Amino acid sequence: MLRDKWRLCCLALLAVIGIVAGAVYAAQSGETEVRVAVQRHDDGRVEVAVQQREADGGWGDRQLPRARFLPAGVTGEWRASSPVSVGAASAMADGGMPLGSMPSGDGAAELYCVVHHGAETDPFWFAFNQAAASTAAALGLTNVEVKGEPDVVAHAAAIDDCVERGALGIASTISDFDGLRDSLVAARGRAFLITFNSGADVAGLVGSTVHYGLHDRAAGSLAGAEFNAAGVTGTVLCVQHEPVNIGLSDRCDGLESSYDGTVERIQLPAGDLTDQAHHVAAGTAIASAIMANEAAGVLVLNGALTQTATGTVSFIQSDAKVGVIGAAVAAPFLVDDGDLLFAIADGSQEQATHVLLALKNVDANPAARALLALSATQAQATTTMLIRPVVLNQAYVSNFPPGWRAQACALARQYAAQLVSEFCPE
Repeated sequence: MLRDKWRLCCLALLAVIGIVAGAVYAAQSGETEVRVAVQRHDDGRVEVAVQQREADGGWGDRQLPRARFLPAGVTGEWRASSPVSVGAASAMADGGMPLGSMPSGDGAAELYCVVHHGAETDPFWFAFNQAAASTAAALGLTNVEVKGEPDVVAHAAAIDDCVERGALGIASTISDFDGLRDSLVAARGRAFLITFNSGADVAGLVGSTVHYGLHDRAAGSLAGAEFNAAGVTGTVLCVQHEPVNIGLSDRCDGLESSYDGTVERIQLPAGDLTDQAHHVAAGTAIASAIMANEAAGVLVLNGALTQTATGTVSFIQSDAKVGVIGAAVAAPFLVDDGDLLFAIADGSQEQATHVLLALKNVDANPAARALLALSATQAQATTTMLIRPVVLNQAYVSNFPPGWRAQACALARQYAAQLVSEFCPE
């Protein structure tokens, strides 16, 4: 049985190598030698790798395919490892083709997974999903899966599933570090790991190569400065719409760090942000918190809750000032009319674009793929790229060109007429 396992692994990997080496030979009219390295582990699994003959006649480092293990007990069926890029340059005379521009075979498109914690009905994540899909198409990435899993267990399972299916690159949010840590660390061992949105401060602990997102603490701090500048004193509510999300907690932390008064965090009931009944429940919770705390300000952390918060304040005849971290179609109108103190964009489309560009870099750059052979502890420290928050307030709106409302209404009617109907009469 053991002999069959070894034979199966060797034949599967040789088939992949043959395709790659053939492409190199055809392109270069040169030759290079490769060999298969195999080892059996104590648990019965068989691991395969490939080595290439160096110019000095020795054998190079073992190149490890992502999918390179044959489970114990598998016999009588063909299995294939993931492709590896084999360069002809090291075995050729000067002037050979560099590794970075080599063909890599004619196999199926590599799988890339983007997994986040957002519901499809959340406007932020809907915009993110749309931007990710369009960016993938523009970049020529034909096998990208984008999935939202609000439940942390399902989120972790989705990451595990992508690993098992041999994804070359996995991008994930880290809304719940404890719930996702094991899956992300395991993914880093077998795929190129990128993180985004929530979890910038813990990205390095899971071996993420790069993290993209809004600077959540800075956004919260900017919100606090806006409340201070408006002369708000007393309690400001920081309204969290998701039960567990590091990024939302960071925003509230930032608010606490800069606001001169007291910050009270309130948790909204879970629900669908496109469901009117949920907005009624959210408004009721906000109203109760305003009255219980005699709040002077309200900060909501999702653009979809902007009009819920401003409408609630108006309905209960409160003097509380409302701010939002999140994109909202109605925000410029509400700020101009004095119903919204400020809005801070959360960068959904920017995050999607950066994540897909990073995956494209992995797809196009064999040198980036070489990082897959490193463990998380050997990889370079996580590079964190955060979007600097920009505030839309009365001073910002006052600099808009004349006639901006009419132009904004014309645009809004095409995409979200129901959200701005009160500001854009026919």
